[in-house]
Amino acid sequence: MKSRYTAAILTLLLLASPIFAADAASAQEMKTSPVLEMRPGTMTVMERFAPIYYADGGETRGSVYYAASSTAPDNIIYTRPSGRLYSFTFHPGVPEKLYYANANQNDIYMVAETGSGWSAESTVFTHRTYVRDIAFAFDQNNNLGLYFSEATRAGGDGTIYRVDGAAATPIYTVKLADVGGFWAGDFSFDYDGNLYLCSGNQVPASIYKVTTGTGAITRIFESRDTSIAGLVYRDGRLYYADWRQNIYRLDLASGTSTLYYTNPARTWISDVGFKERRDAAGSRPMVGTYTRFSTMPTAPMQKVLMPS
Repeated sequence: MKSRYTAAILTLLLLASPIFAADAASAQEMKTSPVLEMRPGTMTVMERFAPIYYADGGETRGSVYYAASSTAPDNIIYTRPSGRLYSFTFHPGVPEKLYYANANQNDIYMVAETGSGWSAESTVFTHRTYVRDIAFAFDQNNNLGLYFSEATRAGGDGTIYRVDGAAATPIYTVKLADVGGFWAGDFSFDYDGNLYLCSGNQVPASIYKVTTGTGAITRIFESRDTSIAGLVYRDGRLYYADWRQNIYRLDLASGTSTLYYTNPARTWISDVGFKERRDAAGSRPMVGTYTRFSTMPTAPMQKVLMPS
């Protein structure tokens, strides 16, 4: 009997304390209220929007735009003196340097952001034919290189090159049989050296992964509704333009694509990128080795022409 009275007195003392009283009320509420069961398939993680940059290949005077939110209006950071701008990339160690190309011309251009504006446009490399897409990446010896693609869409196999001074060194041949019979030249590297290729301005569209070390080619994503144009890798995700007014984010772990940015004022969003330092090991684009190991042929897809 004494132990029962002691327990009752302790209970009254605990409930008299505001802290313990709140805990008791909370416990009682949990007993009477339904409990939400969080499962991997239903849990939603809210993430901060990472400001993204993009180009519109439909403009006769090409610009690079900045989006601070998922529905931000046009915010131009740079406009060319003349000519289209399809693809671009920021220098990963000096993000004030902007490189870009017109997919229907042979040159790669560069401008630099200064305290008083942008420097004059200069040509850093001229290829023998059209330069479709460009990207920076580090090699296995930590040397930074500028890479670009040459492609004829459905007219033949394409090539990715590294700029070596006044010359271009091929590093990978994109066989149309491996990518559904169509490749417009868009590519990207991740932090482990894997290479990503996408179909370009045609529907349906796919993204392929070329695994470093083996060269194995796998189709990792397909869109039956949109094109997949310029793309960039960042922290486990691929961001890509749909050649219309939207940018999507593909989570590589889940294979889920979600709308990331939209702007009805745009015509043909052709490329995307991030302006930030990405020269630290483990968080920078890397070039791998792509000795051909296996292929995964797919049926040819319908061709859609770029504007001239």
